Amino acid sequence: NVDYWQNELGAQGGWVGGQVTFRAGGRVEMSFRPGYRKWRDARQYVDQIEGGNPLTYGDRYVFSYLEGTRLDASLRLNVAITPDLTLEFWGQPFAQSSRFFDFGELREAQSRELLTYGTEGTTIERLDDPNYDDGTYRVTDGSQTFEFTRADFNTISFRSNLVLRWEWSPGSTLFIVWQQDRSDAITQNGVAGSPVRGSDWLDAIGAEGDNVFAVKLTYWIPLF
Repeated sequence: NVDYWQNELGAQGGWVGGQVTFRAGGRVEMSFRPGYRKWRDARQYVDQIEGGNPLTYGDRYVFSYLEGTRLDASLRLNVAITPDLTLEFWGQPFAQSSRFFDFGELREAQSRELLTYGTEGTTIERLDDPNYDDGTYRVTDGSQTFEFTRADFNTISFRSNLVLRWEWSPGSTLFIVWQQDRSDAITQNGVAGSPVRGSDWLDAIGAEGDNVFAVKLTYWIPLF
């Protein structure tokens, strides 16, 4: 499956993905559904700051362009060891990046047009001072100076469930469950917001996170 879109503001994006299913007799079934998405938004909301144009009711409504990439997949494996004993696995590796650029503010209410910072007498700089968090920008517009924060990022995660199901008696079942929820924020070669890579999935599987083990037992009591 492939799709592509764009609009008159300069936003565009596309997605490609598919699914493969494998069956071995009546005992094993496996499916793999990967997808890759890349997009650019033209009006990503950033912040609302006082001291703006009267045409925007005295506030600055700050927007930016946003470039993003995402790589995800869904993996399922079902194994029927016996008719009453099954092993079921589901896993979802995920990686996404976002990069913000070309910040600006609305020129007037009900308008799609932006005043891009760094043009028409305005200046913008990213602050690298250790006293500031990453992603802090300073804008000068005439006699006014203000700051806002919007940090580029790369995030990864891996979620999975492994379930052993044993119906040891008709209507009575034992479930043994192992669940993982791992995530982390990373950089690509020290740069946040860089496009995702296939190796990010391996990093996600090895990231820190929560492991939950659960046991559930149901017992059928015949009353009649």
